[in-house]
Amino acid sequence: MAIYNKHVKIGSRAMAAEGINNGMIKAAEKDDRIIAVLEDMGFPGVGWFKENAPERVIECGIAEANGAVVAAALAAEGFIPFIHSFAFAAVSRAYNQIRQSILQDRFNVKILGREGAWGEPGISHNHIEIIGATRVMPNLVIVNPADTVEAEKCMMAIADYIGPVFLKIESSPPPLRIFTEDYPFDIGRACMVKDGKDATIIATGYMLTEAVLASELLEKDGIDVRIINMSTLKPLDNEAVIKAAEETGAIVTAENASIIGGLGEAVATVLSENMPAPLIRVGIEDEFSQSGRITPETDELKAHFGLGAEDVALSVKECIAKREALKKRK
Repeated sequence: MAIYNKHVKIGSRAMAAEGINNGMIKAAEKDDRIIAVLEDMGFPGVGWFKENAPERVIECGIAEANGAVVAAALAAEGFIPFIHSFAFAAVSRAYNQIRQSILQDRFNVKILGREGAWGEPGISHNHIEIIGATRVMPNLVIVNPADTVEAEKCMMAIADYIGPVFLKIESSPPPLRIFTEDYPFDIGRACMVKDGKDATIIATGYMLTEAVLASELLEKDGIDVRIINMSTLKPLDNEAVIKAAEETGAIVTAENASIIGGLGEAVATVLSENMPAPLIRVGIEDEFSQSGRITPETDELKAHFGLGAEDVALSVKECIAKREALKKRK
């Protein structure tokens, strides 16, 4: 039977967005410098803002580049603006303005972007490129919480952090409740959800749920897998990656995103420069996402992209085989 970290208690599924909403309200109640910058769609805790602080809501409409510049100006005057939209809009449409107006001066702007492979809107809104697009941007912290508890704590942490942050809100099925209420979230620090000796799964965001389910499948086959939650994608917790490579010698990464430029490539860089080890990346190959049905019986996109627990478990077995093959060559 798996033995989890003391701050882990696997429970029923709940949308991480609930934690985002709660964290936004708690942060706004705590600090009246927080400003909600809307871009023609909802906003976490918007009901609280409208009732308690309508003067702290600025609607920029479908003009995301303008929203980024407005946020930069607010930050220059000492406010803490939070932008919220789909990632393709909040970031991709405003890429140059974020780079020029926010990041170069390291203004204290927080960007909340919805992204992921799941859903019915298709290529336009099922955006899966943003991790790679933002990892190359200097001065930007990137976080991707795994469940509703971590999402709430993450929101409060980025509100306290001084500097620009991109927070990825997953487009995915509801993740499992994984962390306890006393779970200590720290920007830049990975969490070992479960220890193990045979291989390591390093997951981010929703894919931590599939990693947990994969570990249960692997346990039936006698494979003891370590699970690491990499909720901060930049700066990456290099020490956690190196230690996992040293102690298990086989690494599988799992992300609800393109594997090009994403978590898998970040981990690959750390391994190649510090502790080479077999690596398999679970994520979306070099293609766009698309529309797909999600029902209690069917999850077409999970199956299409190979993002399920069975796929993660198979990748672990393949990675262990690669490690053993390398040993025989020596």
